[in-house]
Amino acid sequence: MELMNNTLNRPQQFAVHPVRSDARSDESSDQDVVTVRRACGRGEFDAARLRFLRLREPSQVRLLEDIPRSEAVRLAGGLPSYTVARLCERVPKTLRRAIVRALPEVKRHGVSVILDYRRRI
Repeated sequence: MELMNNTLNRPQQFAVHPVRSDARSDESSDQDVVTVRRACGRGEFDAARLRFLRLREPSQVRLLEDIPRSEAVRLAGGLPSYTVARLCERVPKTLRRAIVRALPEVKRHGVSVILDYRRRI
């Protein structure tokens, strides 16, 4: 009985967080897209990557398709290998080839291994 009392008297352990509305999320996402575009245009690829990673995958894919290819390749080159592989599955073949070819040899191999594995499952 004491165990039950201790459990009942314990303060709530789970914090309640407000749920973001879809409209607010879309506004934030749109702002992140604008920020990534501007940062890429100024050559600030580290800042662009930080914001890029906050985007949902469909927005990431659209952004890579919309910005100049050289910027897309440079932006993707600094992303984690698994992220690059995931995005490569969803971008057009020509962009995928450009991104993968521009990667350093070790990272290119890692991305290729991930893509091969994901194709098999």
